[in-house]
Amino acid sequence: MSPPNPVPPSSSASRSVALSLLSRPGSWAGWVLGLVAVASLARIMARQLFLDGDTEDLLRCVEGVRECLAAGRWAGCTEAGKWPLLQYVPALLTRLAGGSTAAAGQVLCYVSLVSFFALLAMTWRTLSARSRPVAVAAVLVLASGLLFHYATRSFGEMAATFAAAAFAAAWVSRRSPWLVAALAFIIGLTKETAFPFIAVLGATCVVVHHAPGLPWRELLRAERGRLVGSAAAVVLSGVLFAAFNLFRFGTPYNARYLEEAGWGPSVPVQLEQLVALWLAPNAGLLFFWPFLVVLLAVLAFAVVRQARRGDGAVSVLPLLGVAALVGLLCVLLSRWWAPFGWWAWGSRLVIPWLPAALLVLLYAYAGTAESLIRPLVATPVRAALLALSLMVAAMPHLVSIYRSNELLNALFFDKGPCPGPALPETAELYWRCLRAEAWTHPSALLHAYRMIPTTDMPKRALWYPALLALGCVWLRRSARVS
Repeated sequence: MSPPNPVPPSSSASRSVALSLLSRPGSWAGWVLGLVAVASLARIMARQLFLDGDTEDLLRCVEGVRECLAAGRWAGCTEAGKWPLLQYVPALLTRLAGGSTAAAGQVLCYVSLVSFFALLAMTWRTLSARSRPVAVAAVLVLASGLLFHYATRSFGEMAATFAAAAFAAAWVSRRSPWLVAALAFIIGLTKETAFPFIAVLGATCVVVHHAPGLPWRELLRAERGRLVGSAAAVVLSGVLFAAFNLFRFGTPYNARYLEEAGWGPSVPVQLEQLVALWLAPNAGLLFFWPFLVVLLAVLAFAVVRQARRGDGAVSVLPLLGVAALVGLLCVLLSRWWAPFGWWAWGSRLVIPWLPAALLVLLYAYAGTAESLIRPLVATPVRAALLALSLMVAAMPHLVSIYRSNELLNALFFDKGPCPGPALPETAELYWRCLRAEAWTHPSALLHAYRMIPTTDMPKRALWYPALLALGCVWLRRSARVS
């Protein structure tokens, strides 16, 4: 694999982009119109912000934290709840600043919305240094899937997704070790199980820069600052989590999550859930985020084929690192009692690490990815078909932000909610119920398609599919001029 090191510095790249825009008024006008359209879409999404049930409980736990602190209770504050530390911070700061509980919930929703657009901008900036068509394609893939729904939700997954992708982008771009460490620290606060994933993702970012003939010792010396900084940040976030758990449970570990970990299924059920994460009609990524799954699969196949042909410039190490990251994530989720995120649109818990994985692969194999993308927009007809496909795939997610309760109730409640898995007498019934929700209940996506004519969404909401179509025009233009 040719080393991705010889990328122009971001400052010089930014200057060249700015000069090209100034020298071409048409391009400048296109960028302005595009930014106005994106701002309009953000305003539309901001009007559909939604406070989820888990967040309502988290806000009650934030009040519990305040009460314990006011009473001088520094241990055994069970009212503080079980949730990861990251979302407590903005919610608690909002309350301490005099904001209401409702305002704290709104802040969490806006964190998700800002994280969504920041993720798209950061992905474009990082990958455009390698290939503009690849950067545009990555933005389209990210914007057309599950992330659009969770950008309007108060769940913590969207902020975690941005943090993980920003960590990967900063590392592969060889940014300051302090920036990489700060992002590793933030990711460490998103989940108590995040630490092995940070390690795998960081190691994968390191091998992206390994070139044939480059001694590993030299590579590790170049990456030493980022390695040490991220390791220290992970330790620090782990210490904070342990301290917070001592405050909540009187133990350095999360007693509630440890108890729930014991509700896991048998090995055969774990295998079923592993498959369901990708292929189940009501949970699988293939249905809820088809362009991401197809791009990952096709790119992996192309890289393996090049390696088998003996192309010495292609290294499979980044691919193996991403496979380890995604594989570890899916295996651990298959062992969890709610692998899809409980009452959620698609598979919620798998989201945070996938954009980071995609970014690393596209950065490492930009040339291969560009050779796969160019034929899709080689002619106006192909570009139009791609635009149509993106719009069709994205429409259920647009409907979901307007009719979320109806869609989720149809899937999780119309046939009766599943019993809890905690008791032995209900565990088997729970796993059968979860299997039915994932595989045999009426399709939530088809339900969303049927609801399109009756969804009370304003016409301006069609900015979303229109922007995806314009993105295909942008992709075709980038492929022709790059």
